[in-house]
Amino acid sequence: MRSFFIQSVFFLFSCVTFAQEKTPFAIYEFSSDQEYQNKLEILEKKPTSKEAFQDVILWASEHKDYETVILYYSKLIENGHENAENHFGLAGANGIRIDEISKFKALPYVDAMKTNFLKAHQLNPKHTPTLMALVKVYAKLPGFLGGSYSKARKYAELLSTLSSIEGMLAEGFILESENKRNEAKKIYNQAFNQLTFLDDCNPDELKVFFGNRSQNLSFEIASIGLAFDLNVNKSICSLSYFLEKFDKQDNLPKEWVYYKLALLHERINEKEQADKYRSFALEINPKFKP
Repeated sequence: MRSFFIQSVFFLFSCVTFAQEKTPFAIYEFSSDQEYQNKLEILEKKPTSKEAFQDVILWASEHKDYETVILYYSKLIENGHENAENHFGLAGANGIRIDEISKFKALPYVDAMKTNFLKAHQLNPKHTPTLMALVKVYAKLPGFLGGSYSKARKYAELLSTLSSIEGMLAEGFILESENKRNEAKKIYNQAFNQLTFLDDCNPDELKVFFGNRSQNLSFEIASIGLAFDLNVNKSICSLSYFLEKFDKQDNLPKEWVYYKLALLHERINEKEQADKYRSFALEINPKFKP
């Protein structure tokens, strides 16, 4: 089973990501989809096993039913399958729910998100998606919920020892959160300078770099390039990789990917390409107004 939250976790108060943008989650009216409900009922009746729980998680994640995802990640862990990826997945699902519900009801999800990211880190201190998630959590949570720039930097420093590029992206995110945009741009530019494999967009090198990281990282790198007017070709390469790997489990709206590709091609006066991607976005969602 593809560990979908490892690939595509994207969370925390209106989906704040690198470049501090607000890109909405993809949504799906699963409650009115009888086919979804029927298959879910069948899957839930399977004998208790790791594979049965994972099948429910996969089906529910494809249809954006994150309460069910939370329930079955919890069951997976309670039944002896406690590891960093499962706690990371549970944390990510709680993070998505924060954005979907009233902020008055979100506090238990905030606590569960933070607790499970910390547990994932405890179980695997070298799990880079968890370290990046902890940077975002502590940089963006308000102080009364445990937010702390110093804690965010602690995890950014740990991340730097494992991946210098991701460490710089994490520090740039913290600086953005502190409203230090000029300093953030300098750090992001340093990271872009190290992303040399994006210059020729070599598929093998892209796979090596992004393969064991959050798939959303490629989307976020492109978002940084767009927001801070960094290397456009590297941004297009990164976003094209994200688009190539896009599947039903991703929680970003695909029209946003096309929209950003359109903006990037506009930057280099490729109007035909820009128009093509805008058309793709509107085909998916005719009411799309970013």
